[in-house]
Parts: sequence; structure tokens; C-alpha cells
Amino acid sequence: MAAHPLSRAAGALPGAALAAAAGVTGALRRDKALHPQGRLGAGTLQITRPDPTLGPPVLAGVGDHPCELRWSRAMGLPTSWPDIEGLALRLPGLGVQGDADLLFASTGEHAWSRYLLTLRPPRVYGVLTTLLPVRAAGGPLTFRLVPGSGAGGEVPPASYDLEVARGTGSWHAVGRIDAEWSEVDTTERYDPVTHALAGTEQYPLVSAMREPAYVAARLAARLPRRSASRTAAGPT
Repeated sequence: MAAHPLSRAAGALPGAALAAAAGVTGALRRDKALHPQGRLGAGTLQITRPDPTLGPPVLAGVGDHPCELRWSRAMGLPTSWPDIEGLALRLPGLGVQGDADLLFASTGEHAWSRYLLTLRPPRVYGVLTTLLPVRAAGGPLTFRLVPGSGAGGEVPPASYDLEVARGTGSWHAVGRIDAEWSEVDTTERYDPVTHALAGTEQYPLVSAMREPAYVAARLAARLPRRSASRTAAGPT
């Protein structure tokens, strides 16, 4: 669907501001502007409570799907400080064109606070949402990950419940993710705008806000790195 010019224009100014911030931060670090260090994981998404009315085909039937995960601290602050928890989820072959990426961040749990980023102390894991909704046949959808019981410590949670909400409505569990975390990180980049989940699309306003920052961050990351090594960042 073509983006409405007014929606694109409304997102242009905040998008330019985010792009400038991402570009400057990345250039100073000679690395990723956001989520500079993390931990890579491999897992399985199990859809156990499908709902075809939501729109995305992956949510329409029971099934298991391999996935890739990357846990990180968004701002790259000293590891003893609170930071925004982040998790990138890649679903191979489930995108509009190829793979699908969903980006989650630590937010509140209520109808209004699901759109507000939340700082978390080291070794503390909590609810993560996709923050901004995507357009689907079932209406605007927001995704949420809820860590399994007992989550905490040096390694991110081994399981998450996957939930979906229409707009500001209640959350409904649709499945579960089981993950095995490695000791390494990855230089792979995740982009929910260009790697949209099949059956969804970004709202024009969201694309106008997000994509310039992704482009600026990619350009900054091409600068010579201060260090060629990349190890997993523990949550300590």
C-alpha cells in the first residue's frame, strides 16, 4: 500500500532527528549506534493458540518455526547501570520478502505504558513489546514477549510467551519461544521496516520515523572500528 504523503511528512522531522542522533553516536563509537553489544541465540517459535483473524499467516495455524534472537542493552551504557532491554527476533522465510524481523524493547505493561520505554537494572529481565503497531488484516497489532518464570542472572531467559494485542486491547497468548543462548554476538542487523512479517506492513508514519535512523546507523557502522573483536555482552 502506498504511503500517504501527509503521514510521511509527519514522520519526516522526528525521523531526521533520530537519524542524526544515530549517525553521531555510531560515528563516535565506530560501531552500532544502538544495541552495540549483545548475545546471539537460536530457538524455536511454537504457535500453540493460532488466530487466523489476526492476519499474519504464521499466526493462523499450529506449528513450530526456527528463529534467531539477539538480546542487547539498547544504549550501551556501562554494564552496572540500568539500560533499555532489547531483543531482536528473526523468523527465516516468514517475511513479505524473505526473512521477517521483529524488534522488542522493555516497556510498561498497561494499555498506555506499552508505548513507553523502560530502563531495567542489570540481570533483570521483563516484558518487551514491539512498541509501535503494525498494520494487519485484523487491525493494528502489537507483539509482546513475557519471560518465563525464574528469569534472571547472567544469561537472558530461556523461554518467552509470545502475545499479541489489537490496538490498546488486551493481550492474547499465541505461542512460546524457547531459546538457547551462545557466548558470541553477531554483526547482523535487524530491520522490521525492510523485513516486515508476512501479513503485516508498517504504517507510513512509523516507516518515516524509523528508516532514516537505520540508514544513518548502517553508514556510521562502515567507519573503521576501534576494535575488530566482538564478544557477547553479558547483562552484568
